[in-house]
Amino acid sequence: MTYEVRPGAPGDVGAVEHVRVTTWKSAYRGIMPDDYLDALAVEPDAVSGMEAGLAAALDEGRVPLLVGEAGGGVAGFANFGRCHDEEIGGGEVFALYVLPESQSGGLGRALLTAAVERLRADGHEEAGLWVASGNTRARRFYECFGFVPSGRTKSLPEPFPPVEEIHYTLSLNPLL
Repeated sequence: MTYEVRPGAPGDVGAVEHVRVTTWKSAYRGIMPDDYLDALAVEPDAVSGMEAGLAAALDEGRVPLLVGEAGGGVAGFANFGRCHDEEIGGGEVFALYVLPESQSGGLGRALLTAAVERLRADGHEEAGLWVASGNTRARRFYECFGFVPSGRTKSLPEPFPPVEEIHYTLSLNPLL
């Protein structure tokens, strides 16, 4: 598969949200209730809010979104930045999703590599991420990349279904 990874722009948000919804319906089947997943849809109001948030971040000089294009459209994305949990600190990959038909072709790894490189360039010494404990495919992917469980767990907050997540971490310091 040929693909391109580039910085995301506000005009990409609708396609990014489509990737997220489509991927959730596939990746979280059997982890989240079917009725919850079946009800997921791209919400225009949410897209408008995300477009505005991304535009503001770009105006501040932050690039918190990378998109991966394959087959003529957005097939995946990575969202990342400074960790919101002061107790953990460092950088965090908030989301990494690739359409099911574009998985296992290198796009996810390319997006994660680019996100980790950005976090390192922004001065973070560590990158973290949260993954559903039942998502064995994603856990294997992150572990093959070099992420290791930190020992932290949490449950998704409402309005999400109660799903346990495991925290993973990756040293961005080449000497450690």
